[in-house]
Amino acid sequence: MKKLQFIILASFFITPSFAGYFDDWSNNDLCGWMNSSSVPQNIQTEVANRGLLCYAGLEVDELPIVKSNNGQYGTSFPSPDPDLIEKLHSKHKLGPKSKMGGY
Repeated sequence: MKKLQFIILASFFITPSFAGYFDDWSNNDLCGWMNSSSVPQNIQTEVANRGLLCYAGLEVDELPIVKSNNGQYGTSFPSPDPDLIEKLHSKHKLGPKSKMGGY
């Protein structure tokens, strides 16, 4: 009888578990990984299976509208703040007779 009880008890521990590895992970936890430079394949699969839409590491309902920087002459970038640009001062006096390479 004890042998039968042991077999029944052991069978509860031997049975495979059907819970997924990411069941305890929130959608924002998964989206946080999608913002990294290298996303593990199993996380990409879980995000696809859940049908999540991620932006900036968070789950969103729709993607925000981003203003395009494409102009007539290609991609344009905003000018930097002039207060942040440092003036460069050379230690060498360059005059009209200066040659490249110092010859």
